[in-house]
Amino acid sequence: METHRAILHAAAELLERAPYRDISVERIAALAGVGKQTIYRWYDSKADLLLDAYLARCTEVLPPMVAGGEPMVNFRNYVRRLAEYLNDPMMEGASRALLAEAQFERPFRERFSEIVMKRRQEIARAFVISAMHKKQIRDDVDPDTVLDLIMSPIFQRFHTTVTPPDAAYVDKIFDMVLAGLAVRNEPVARVAAE
Repeated sequence: METHRAILHAAAELLERAPYRDISVERIAALAGVGKQTIYRWYDSKADLLLDAYLARCTEVLPPMVAGGEPMVNFRNYVRRLAEYLNDPMMEGASRALLAEAQFERPFRERFSEIVMKRRQEIARAFVISAMHKKQIRDDVDPDTVLDLIMSPIFQRFHTTVTPPDAAYVDKIFDMVLAGLAVRNEPVARVAAE
């Protein structure tokens, strides 16, 4: 297991200081002090190895949330911490690189979605459902739509701008969305197309 830890540490270190395209299995092996074949015993590809290194670093930077307390306060804090971690140099570079890789390799995209995105969504969904049960937000809305309303702008800003989201931006999104969810409004009548 020491060898495996050394490989993950070397991969994370390279993710922190080198562009994804410049990282190779050879460089990781050299930094870890192992042969390439040792790496290929555990991993089929560079992308799979870097995903594991990324997840190991995520655990250090973004530890799991503790259950209990006010669900929407916890959800806001969770998204703030997520935004903070997206600002971490290693996490920002790795997130962008792995998401780019996921666009080209379907099996990797499925694994990335299952391991990274789905886990984040499950944590956030639990906060929303708990808030509905506690009558902190309307219970006649779809929890996944609430997630989309809050999480999508965060990731949109991260992916499309040079300024990652910060706590102030997270608070702005939460305040706008919660203002709409806290009051039971009558649906707006749709105007028929002419």
